[in-house]
Amino acid sequence: MTTQIRDYLPLLREAIIEARAAGLGAEVDDLEQTCFSAFTTSSEMLQEHGLAIRCFLKSTGRALPLSTKKKLRACLAESELACSGWRKLFAMMKRSDKLCC
Repeated sequence: MTTQIRDYLPLLREAIIEARAAGLGAEVDDLEQTCFSAFTTSSEMLQEHGLAIRCFLKSTGRALPLSTKKKLRACLAESELACSGWRKLFAMMKRSDKLCC
């Protein structure tokens, strides 16, 4: 069974803008640099996006507004659909019908 990964980049851009407005400049720069770099394959891109989003969520903790966290978690769920095993299963369970908050 193949799962179509939806385009989450517009939502990711919104989340980055919101995080920057919340005063998280240095952390946002790292996330933005990783997420909008060139990648050789889509699998590599999705994996790197997932890692960058996870690291960003962990490093910002409670400083990140809840609405921004939800957007990033939706992006993370989409990127994790490219994984195999339990991570893909959890991503499918967390995935919402819409790709927005």
